[in-house]
Amino acid sequence: MIVRRVLSAVWIPLLALTACAAPVPPVAPPLVVTVVVTPTGFAPALAAQTPAAVAANGYPPPVATNVTAVYQSFEHGFMIYLSDRQAIWVFADLPVAASTAPTGAWFAYADAFTEGEPETDPAIVAPADLQQPRRGFGKVWREQPGVREALGWARDFERPYAAIVVDYSIGAFDPTGAYTAQSFIHTVTIADGSLVHIDEAARIWSKP
Repeated sequence: MIVRRVLSAVWIPLLALTACAAPVPPVAPPLVVTVVVTPTGFAPALAAQTPAAVAANGYPPPVATNVTAVYQSFEHGFMIYLSDRQAIWVFADLPVAASTAPTGAWFAYADAFTEGEPETDPAIVAPADLQQPRRGFGKVWREQPGVREALGWARDFERPYAAIVVDYSIGAFDPTGAYTAQSFIHTVTIADGSLVHIDEAARIWSKP
């Protein structure tokens, strides 16, 4: 039995998420999410397919974490590194349907860079006033299909900052009443202090 979960806009303030074919409203109404995919696994609070601790209202509470992060701006988006989950999140400025709000495609990768590897590729020469990303960001940018084309060149050096990440579990109850996490919605602060929302199942990000 699949249980559809309703996320109130009061619970996630100014939530601006959408299905793939719908516009992103500036302030979303209550959002009904039906789980259809397996998550990437970068939400450490709840593992996919694992019964979770359930709050009094029947659903796990959101988990907020203070995280040491790194931010880098690109021509067509940005990347952040989250130290608690050793992950690199890619935010590409790709239009989603007819939305006029800041939004785009979201991708998550494990940080596979190890000390001793080349930090950049000397054969790749950036245009004037732009640069090739380094280390973990650079490895994802060079090696993951479509990332370089989606983001373009880095605009500036990476910047460390303190982020707040909140993970909201999306899942279902089985016939015995046990809850299983199957996907997540995240919110994360970026280097300028603004908030970004991520729909992990739809793989899109948005700002209110």
